[in-house]
Amino acid sequence: MNRMRRGYLLVLALTLVSSSVYAQGLTVEQAVALALQRNRDVMAAKLDIEVSQLDVVAARIYPNPTFEYSIGNLVLGKANATTNAISTQPGFAGQTVQSISISEVIDVWAKRSARTRAASRGVDHQRLLTEDVLRDIVHTVRSAFADVVREQSERDLAHEVADRYAQTLRLSQARYKVGDISEAELRKIELEGLRYQNDVVEADMELDLARQKFSALLGFNSPSDLGMGLLVQPDTRPTYDLKGLIAQALERRPDLRAARAARGQGEAALGAAQREAYPDISLGAGYTHSDFTVSGDNPNTLALSLSMPLPLFDRNQANIGRARLDIRRAENDVERLRLQIGHEVIEAVRKAQRSQTLLEVFEGAPAENRERSSGMVAKAETALHVAEKSYQAGALSLLELLEAQRTYLDSKAQYLRVLYDFRQAAVDVTYAAGE
Repeated sequence: MNRMRRGYLLVLALTLVSSSVYAQGLTVEQAVALALQRNRDVMAAKLDIEVSQLDVVAARIYPNPTFEYSIGNLVLGKANATTNAISTQPGFAGQTVQSISISEVIDVWAKRSARTRAASRGVDHQRLLTEDVLRDIVHTVRSAFADVVREQSERDLAHEVADRYAQTLRLSQARYKVGDISEAELRKIELEGLRYQNDVVEADMELDLARQKFSALLGFNSPSDLGMGLLVQPDTRPTYDLKGLIAQALERRPDLRAARAARGQGEAALGAAQREAYPDISLGAGYTHSDFTVSGDNPNTLALSLSMPLPLFDRNQANIGRARLDIRRAENDVERLRLQIGHEVIEAVRKAQRSQTLLEVFEGAPAENRERSSGMVAKAETALHVAEKSYQAGALSLLELLEAQRTYLDSKAQYLRVLYDFRQAAVDVTYAAGE
């Protein structure tokens, strides 16, 4: 069992707990463990291994022996007399010759072991294909997890902005009552508040759709089966060793290992096809009982037989040629995947590094110093806080307040998109590296 599968089983053993625990927050590894346990595509992929194991069972089975019974010398019309007496005449079954024989193919060319070897290589190949399917499913789950986390963050931002604007609206209504602002200005403020309320409704809907897609991947009927807790995304900023990741991917990627296993399977299939070209030798034994001894037959005889087809025309040329083509195809797949894997790792790492650079612009400091950040988000939030205070004091116009709110909203929304891009890029790096 490879390291990837052992890791998945370990996560599964440690995280299989009741749904009430997930109501307090679900981590990405818990989500992966649930998917590996409940996802129907995972179950279907594992059934393919059982199908390939049945091929091994079929290859190990010996051919059935052939049983034959025959009865002959049945009299039609006048039979030969069994004595010199004219009155003695045998009936329809009075002079029968009956034979019983059994024959079996003898595997002198070790065809059975060659077939078994090819089928066993097929099981190894299918296991790696299944592992690659699991890798794809895990990547899909992690991507869906990141998508739900993004929708959660955008929903929280929409509610935050709507709540802050509700305070501004209440203050504006109070100022209108005392005559500090006009009715037209108040109506503008109320219309702007409706826009933020629409953003809240849309954000809630998008989160619900993302949770539905995510719960389906985990094998649940509805998002309510996950509980109402938020997903917990670890806020880590890994660094990437490009050469090390490429070497790791070339060693661990199950699709590349499956292509190599396919070559081994093709070589085993070629050996089996070449052996199938040899003629099968059948040995048989038969017993004959004759009631027509008057003709000189012995009443009971034993016969031995040896038979084999002559390989003059059919020497299994088609299957041998097909096996050789499978080997060439597998060799081409290995080289193609080697090139493709390197490009995938490079592209994923570059996206992650570019997103991390943009994050530093928005955050203004590395993760360990983020509380003292002076990035764009912090500056926009400070400007909004100052604008709100100034508007409450009557020292700022409505347009300036709305501009500060929009600047904060745009900056925070862009930051969340960049953060999502980074998290998705990190998922893609993990996927490209073979995990």
